[in-house]
Amino acid sequence: MADTIDQQQWSIVLGADLLQKPDAAAAATATMTSDDNNTLTQWLLAGEYSPVLKSTVASDIFGTQLAESDPEVLALESSLDLSAFLSKRIQSYLSVTPTASSTTSSAALDVLSVGIASLYAFVQAGWTGPELGFEPVDLLPAHIRTKAKDLDKQALDKLSVGGEELYHLSPQVLFLHFARLLLVDHLEGLKEKDSLVAKSAPWWALRTLFLQQRTLEGPTGLLQEHMVALMDELEAVLNKEVECEQGSLEAIDKKEVLTRFWIEKGLVLHWYTEDSKAYEAFQKAQSTSGFRFKVTGALGKRTKFQQYDTSQLVVVAESSRDMASSRPSAYRSEAGSGPKNLEHNDDTVLEKIQFSELSEEDRARLGELELDPSKEIEDLHPIDHALLLAFCLNIKNTNPAHGLTVEQMFPFVTRVLETPNNWTVYTMALLLRSRLEADKSRTVERGALQLQALVDQTKIHDETSTTRERMHHFFSVLLPSKWELEKELAEQYMALGVVRSAMDIFERLELWEDVIACHQFLDQAEKAKALCYNLLEKSPNNPKLLCILGDLDQDPEKYKEAWEASGQRFARAQRSLGAYYFKREQFQEAMGCYQLALKINPLFENSWYVLGCIGMQVEDFDVAIEAFTRVVSIDQSNGEAWNNIAAVHMRRKNNLDAQHALRQALKEKRESWKIWSNYMYCSMDVGDFTEAIRAMGMLVELRWKTKKEENTEEIVDIVILDRIVQGLTRDLKDLYSRSVAFQEQRIEELLLGITNRITTDPRIWRICVKFYFWKKDFVECLECQLKAYRSVIHNPKIETEQAEFEKAVEAAIEMVDWYRNLGPMTYKDEQGQEHAVAKDWAYRSKQMIKSLMARTRDSWEHLPAFEKLQDTMEELKSEK
Repeated sequence: MADTIDQQQWSIVLGADLLQKPDAAAAATATMTSDDNNTLTQWLLAGEYSPVLKSTVASDIFGTQLAESDPEVLALESSLDLSAFLSKRIQSYLSVTPTASSTTSSAALDVLSVGIASLYAFVQAGWTGPELGFEPVDLLPAHIRTKAKDLDKQALDKLSVGGEELYHLSPQVLFLHFARLLLVDHLEGLKEKDSLVAKSAPWWALRTLFLQQRTLEGPTGLLQEHMVALMDELEAVLNKEVECEQGSLEAIDKKEVLTRFWIEKGLVLHWYTEDSKAYEAFQKAQSTSGFRFKVTGALGKRTKFQQYDTSQLVVVAESSRDMASSRPSAYRSEAGSGPKNLEHNDDTVLEKIQFSELSEEDRARLGELELDPSKEIEDLHPIDHALLLAFCLNIKNTNPAHGLTVEQMFPFVTRVLETPNNWTVYTMALLLRSRLEADKSRTVERGALQLQALVDQTKIHDETSTTRERMHHFFSVLLPSKWELEKELAEQYMALGVVRSAMDIFERLELWEDVIACHQFLDQAEKAKALCYNLLEKSPNNPKLLCILGDLDQDPEKYKEAWEASGQRFARAQRSLGAYYFKREQFQEAMGCYQLALKINPLFENSWYVLGCIGMQVEDFDVAIEAFTRVVSIDQSNGEAWNNIAAVHMRRKNNLDAQHALRQALKEKRESWKIWSNYMYCSMDVGDFTEAIRAMGMLVELRWKTKKEENTEEIVDIVILDRIVQGLTRDLKDLYSRSVAFQEQRIEELLLGITNRITTDPRIWRICVKFYFWKKDFVECLECQLKAYRSVIHNPKIETEQAEFEKAVEAAIEMVDWYRNLGPMTYKDEQGQEHAVAKDWAYRSKQMIKSLMARTRDSWEHLPAFEKLQDTMEELKSEK
């Protein structure tokens, strides 16, 4: 019996009967009248949730048949406390020993099955469709069903977490409330009642919490912490189950269970923007599945009039043989089924890339994955399709929003669309494609129409896809809910300028902030205010509406009123009030508001960032460090936050910590010259000459692109450059007690890189003189000094401004001294022959002084500086 229960719970997770392995049709049409575990399992596998929720087991749990006079019904009617009512009945059901009237073999598995059915019913109502045909209130005692609106309102309140409200029009939200009570709130009871059920119960609790989070208006740390704990627990359970040779799972089942877990864990982490951890989870899923893929290039044509093949990105992929052949009937659609894939019908762009035949050289380059894109593509397991989409999402999360990211993501989506075999995964691929096409003029129309088709398909019953198929891989992709899809469509209309159509959708969804944004876009500010006041008349204590009105009127009192109306739980009110004060530089007041908001919900990255900025403004560095640290814990790729952490450490003279933070910042914002500048200063302060040289090189390269015509000082920090060369010439030690002399080649490359770009700054040339003099390369040293002199005398102001003339005189006399000292010296060439550094140095000096005197005689002959030139010329006449 224990083995049977174990196999049943894993069957539900995998969506396939591990005992009988029936196909979809057999499972859907089987006659199941009893209420034992196996029957409930079969209904769940068939995607038939109504029989489960209307079974004797569910009736016992929900009290469906209780009389109007029953004390429990009377208590529920007076309090409408559904949580207390169901909790008592669940505990009672779990504690009662099965009798003849209840043929269950495991009470815990019964409760788990009913909870799963409730969760799937909520998903069907809000995500996949089609319509369920019954309401969740129908499961409760008949006398209570008239209180449906009050119960929905209570469920919305109970499911709101951390100041974040549940979307108020979530369809049949009581199903989620049931699932939360059965699968999460009584998880410990299920585990205590049946140690076998304890293996998979945490997984369903995790799925329930993630759906609850996705239905909330914003992220909340409470749910995140709970899910992280469940994922850790589940990972330990699954690893133990996989290692067990005598368990209920076959090798292929273990592989699929683990793969599903790693994908779902990665999607949770991805949703919370923990990108690196998510990528690690996706990699583990790929390793477990045995799935192989690579992104490569192949020659092909993208347009109808393209004459020559060009390199196109393509994903070459292959499922492992055992996964590809495992129970195909459990997940494959009928031919031609699934969501409608709209065509371009464009006069230029091809429907898909036409790849040319691969040469033998190309095949060799592909290595083991020898797949010719021009030939028929092999099918993949749907879980591998889901994995490709997960990697695609990771690209978007870890790359900036530019064209290259779109081009990187397209091949992943295209590969999934080429071999459709699951309704949900295929829908997600079409959705991703429509998002990627939204910014391209040739494809934006198809993208919008495709999105509209995806919205429509959930409203109707699709004969080509069963509910079972739609649910089978639902948790392996991040498919948005119906209302999120409609909102996305409206936002697409807004981007296209179709504001009226967008407003109609927003009004139907009662997304009042977006409706008001549409009015503002249309310069209808008065209509926006009138709408807000009308809504407040119907719901005067609605904190969200009060905040919207505060935004419109810029009235801080409205935010305070919203805060009090919510019982000091609506975090958005304090965020808005904090932003109001911050814009007016009332930093202390803003700090208090953000701290209150973040105490309720700490997962708002932007709020932490603003709080950090406030901390820096008021010089409360403890607050600033904590705030920016929280920012990078939420989003490690926030380069500005890392930069600000470094700035605070530098203020505190913790330069080593600052340098570490700046390294992290540069990983994410490599093109930011400001961060490179801070990194250069910080590296010099700690004596890390290696990094200071690298930073200056990058800084010059970045600044040169935008500051070619501006002041040299904005491109090169002369002081830092001089300190770097002095570290070499004075034989200083760096941070790691190494002589700076070992950086000679890199310093020379840095100087060459600078002087190739900037040739008119004498200070840079004089620093080069110091370097080459230390190197004893006197020919180059003299050449650099000459370029420094030329940079000075090329100034046209020499003839009109006395100060500039005197600078030129000093430079000329200095040049003569360098000629006099280095000119007679000798050096050996590559063949070992000796040569003078400047054999005709005296002649060059005379010509230089003579030229300067002739140029300035009319303007400055009466000045002492001109007499210096005359004296120098007299001295040179005696030189040979």
